[in-house]
Amino acid sequence: MQKILLSAFLSLLFSLQLLAQESNQPKDPAFGIGAEAIILLDSGHSVYNENFELIFTHTTKIEILSEEGLSWANVMIPYSENDSLLFIKGHTYNLAENDSLQIDSLQKSTIKKEVNNGIVENYFSLPKAKVGSIIEYTYQIKIANWQELNSWYFQNDIPVIKSTYTTEVPNYLLFYKYLEGSLSLDNFDRKTVKKMIKEKQTDVLIENFEIDSVPAYVEEEDVPGYDYFISKIKFKLAEYTLPGKSTEFILPQNYEELAYNWAGSPYFENVYSRSSYLQDEIDRIYHPELFKIDVIKGFYFFIRNNFSVDLSFNEKSLEEAYKARKGTPQQINMLLTKMLNQSGFDAYLIALSSIENRPTYPENPYFELFDVYVCMVRYNGENYFLDASDKNLLFNMLPPNFINNGGLVISQKAPGFVPLDFNFEDNEIVNAEFEISDTATIKGTYEVKRKGYAVYSFDSRFLNNNRSYNDYLIETIFENMDWNIKKHEVSDEFEENKYLKEHLTFVRPVDSVAKNYMEINPVVFNEFSDNPLKDEKRQNPITLYTPLIRKASYSYEIPEGWTILEYPADKSIGLQDGKGKLMYQYKKIGNTLKIEYTIDYDQVIFMPEEYPMIKKFLDIVSETLNQKIVLIR
Repeated sequence: MQKILLSAFLSLLFSLQLLAQESNQPKDPAFGIGAEAIILLDSGHSVYNENFELIFTHTTKIEILSEEGLSWANVMIPYSENDSLLFIKGHTYNLAENDSLQIDSLQKSTIKKEVNNGIVENYFSLPKAKVGSIIEYTYQIKIANWQELNSWYFQNDIPVIKSTYTTEVPNYLLFYKYLEGSLSLDNFDRKTVKKMIKEKQTDVLIENFEIDSVPAYVEEEDVPGYDYFISKIKFKLAEYTLPGKSTEFILPQNYEELAYNWAGSPYFENVYSRSSYLQDEIDRIYHPELFKIDVIKGFYFFIRNNFSVDLSFNEKSLEEAYKARKGTPQQINMLLTKMLNQSGFDAYLIALSSIENRPTYPENPYFELFDVYVCMVRYNGENYFLDASDKNLLFNMLPPNFINNGGLVISQKAPGFVPLDFNFEDNEIVNAEFEISDTATIKGTYEVKRKGYAVYSFDSRFLNNNRSYNDYLIETIFENMDWNIKKHEVSDEFEENKYLKEHLTFVRPVDSVAKNYMEINPVVFNEFSDNPLKDEKRQNPITLYTPLIRKASYSYEIPEGWTILEYPADKSIGLQDGKGKLMYQYKKIGNTLKIEYTIDYDQVIFMPEEYPMIKKFLDIVSETLNQKIVLIR
């Protein structure tokens, strides 16, 4: 342990974060208030040294602000088993009672190492850390694979005053750069210098990326993109020309080149070639007298209904998957594309990025962008998108998390992007007729027609894992034990696509009763009894997954001798630019009360600045649908 006596001036500076002088002051004086700890400086440096070794150095400086923040003094540094740890250094800075600066250094003997699944984990705790301490640690790693330039995360679980990353890359290496997250760079510097690498003078590009006053990342539900909105920068080696060697191209220059090359590879080329093992089934399904669209549906439903997902088939051939009637989702959709092509249709395999994988496509492509493959068939100038790997999907329907800007056509004839839009909404239409009795009961019928994604979500819930619609009927009984259910059935019907009809006949008590007083919540199974959006604001975008339509018509016949004390108020509101609306109307005709409403929105992803708009809209929807009817005698 070292003790360094400082002048009163230096002691004062220390109390104001003396050891953070490299970091900028936050943009907002209130930045970081309430945090358990704050990162004063997070600095990374990746450089190719004179031996063409890739060296990564990382320094982190943290001020501990509360007891909870002491956990930041416990550090784990991970790296690949193939890499080499060159050093770890660490210090804890405290202000002693006599205004001296006390520095306690990390001892190498206290560092513990574990190896798990090829990842080395070094654990250590900074000594003498307490509330008010500033801790600092630096480590340096030699990266085994010189092609793997480290990514850098600007954002962390606690606020960061300054995060900076510097790369020094020889000019014969070309890396694509991908800035992700919702924050922009505050500073970006670039210059070229000359350095000796492998005894040759080399032009080296030095780039510095910096973001200041980075807020703590907040984990939120329904974020489009697994970790996309954590602010970071990633690097992918696109091409390189080592001294004395020819150029090696790793990544394509554009998406069209990627799609063209994929289509010519043996794996994907098989989709567009003929195979005898398919012909018998093709002859059985293809009837020339049928409309072509019905033939396309026949192939789709054959694959969808008869093939099951089995991820263990990943290394097997398409022929093996076909004969086993199972395969990966990609293999299943490749077989559908292959059958359609072999039958003379204009069908293509489409590569997609699900919104969990990445919600946008960057300027420069890389292979990991795409995690989903579906089929597209063009007929009469229209694109039909088919995913036969999910038995609950309708014809020309993709899972909602696949609708992500566009899809890449894997083809040598027509490579490139095709737009993706929602062909369906989550659509429910309710019609209900009830009679209110003099004895405070309500009897009548409730009918709902589900279409589009309402069918998909209902079937995904009740037609998976050996479940059936009967499970829904049983759940309804147990969730409404005071109802006398006379009849309840769900049936599927077809009108270009499958839709569901539900019929429910029941008698139930009114929602509240007293002498000469009845209170009724008129909307049955109200999905908006509470606003699903609870937070007042968000850091990240939110996805509502699908466009939504709700239409309902309720009628209540009131008994003789009763009058209306309270009735629902009409309401009509719209979202900006026609992105959604609520129309709610109440009227009385004789002894019958009628309520009709329409709710719809077609925007699915809302950015943080749009979140208050959709939250307020759903607040009003919830408030409106929770209105009551009060009767007195």
